[in-house]
Amino acid sequence: MFMQNETNVQLKLLDLRWLRHPILAVGAAALMVSPADALETRSYVVEWFSQSSYSQDGDCPGGINPPTRIQYYESFALLGKDPDEVNELMEIYAEGGEHARANVTNQMRMRGRIGEEPVNGFVHPWTVADPELTSVVGDYAFGFDLDGKVTENSFIDPQTQESGIDNQLFRAMGCIEQFRGTFDYRPTFWAFIWGSMKETTPAWLISVSGEDLNEDGPVTITFDRAMEHLIFGPTGAVVPDMTYRADPDPRSHHLFDGQIEGGVLSITKSGELRMILDTLSFPEFALSNTHLRMAITAEGLNGIVGGYQPVWDYYFGIANGGLAYENMIINDAAGIYYLLRQNADGNPDPETGEYASISSAYRIDAVPAFVVPPENPVYHDVSSR
Repeated sequence: MFMQNETNVQLKLLDLRWLRHPILAVGAAALMVSPADALETRSYVVEWFSQSSYSQDGDCPGGINPPTRIQYYESFALLGKDPDEVNELMEIYAEGGEHARANVTNQMRMRGRIGEEPVNGFVHPWTVADPELTSVVGDYAFGFDLDGKVTENSFIDPQTQESGIDNQLFRAMGCIEQFRGTFDYRPTFWAFIWGSMKETTPAWLISVSGEDLNEDGPVTITFDRAMEHLIFGPTGAVVPDMTYRADPDPRSHHLFDGQIEGGVLSITKSGELRMILDTLSFPEFALSNTHLRMAITAEGLNGIVGGYQPVWDYYFGIANGGLAYENMIINDAAGIYYLLRQNADGNPDPETGEYASISSAYRIDAVPAFVVPPENPVYHDVSSR
């Protein structure tokens, strides 16, 4: 699932691969090129990653979607149960004994229907009646103009004031309380997700290489996955200027042409970004038509990465937690499936025309770090995966 079917990569080279890696351009410059040709490289480790939100008063005119404890009344009603039966089931759900409550939760889990047969609604969300959750109708969202068009579904970026912004993921999820937030106020769902996995998932690395990173000009932007987890200090904050080894697995190694202009780092030639993440959210973070806009400061990088994200990848991150996620934080998994499908706008199927991806934007903060190759790199043969 991590590589496209047509990919056939065999890495059989020795350590010379690392001498060509932009991350090592500074350390290997004396061995490779004359001082006049040497590149400057600065590296960073990602300390925060989340879906980018720009929630504003009035962007959900009908109000935000109700919490799960209210939404389940609607879920039972959509199964054809009368109001008295729904009230009884919800009383058991809230206060009933263990066995009785388990019966109710199992009905919620199996609320899909194929014919008359109950099926798992998390696995088969299209078999659950659409609860018609509310989506955002506001004018502003962070992101990028991915299709070069200004349409009725486009947003305006509140930072750049650029129009034609494509971020349908925010439109789909922005009226669920746990996904509401701003550039500075982090959504509850992502605070939970990132807080849960940042200590157990290998870190992400970003390196920027160019002739003079203090000046405007072309650069190379490199994404890698580390072999180590994030390193924290006693306050829980990520410690800057620590050393990480870049994992030689090519599935999370990507280079982009970019530029620095006015202290802002951007990608100038969009492409595909695929980073192994964690099953707590999605096993792989994948974007096509990748765009990036990040401010460069003394403290590191902060900004937005965006593109078209596969709908099923995102839905997996919602549904894999089953009732536990649904009860705590995400309102209605099947309802989110319908929101994603209705707002999908990228990578249409050539036969059916159905959109397979949804435009999205994610917030990234990163602090300075040192990035080196592993001492004894192992080159993976991924041709059969």
